[in-house]
Amino acid sequence: MADHVLAHGLQGASLRPLAAAAGTSDRMLLHYFADKEALLTATLALVTQRLIAVLELSRADPMPFQRLLPHLAGTIKDARIQPYMRLWLELVTVAAVEKEPFRAIAQGICSSFLNWIAAALQVEPEQERAPLAALMLAILEGLIIFDALGDDATRTGALAGAALELAAGRGTVALSPESGNAT
Repeated sequence: MADHVLAHGLQGASLRPLAAAAGTSDRMLLHYFADKEALLTATLALVTQRLIAVLELSRADPMPFQRLLPHLAGTIKDARIQPYMRLWLELVTVAAVEKEPFRAIAQGICSSFLNWIAAALQVEPEQERAPLAALMLAILEGLIIFDALGDDATRTGALAGAALELAAGRGTVALSPESGNAT
């Protein structure tokens, strides 16, 4: 079912196609899963685990932000990773419109990605780990959107801008987490 969802997206995630992909009937799926929400949650959790396993293979040790960002930016362009990125964009879009159960599923997946990034970061002092992981996730999400739009120029510009900012070490503007306003 995970392979089916990766190939056909959420549009192909109704009970009958998922049952066919699993080699069973839709009634049997509902025997093993309480409802379609539980089935999608389990299927998308497996998809997430697979992606994280692929990401783990692509790096050996924790890396500083300056090395991890370009590494992951290259990784999300990999043809093996692209189906996961397309599915992620579709899931987030559906979650924004239909809310539940997709919002809860997307939040869980996002939390898994964020935890993986935090573990992949080599950072001192430790209190910088969470905000830097969140920043990296936000940058990667933007890159995924540029990839989906085929906008390589803006993607390249964003990475160049991040590199410039990191090299300059500016980071002097603090944003209030509640309002997003400069303080």
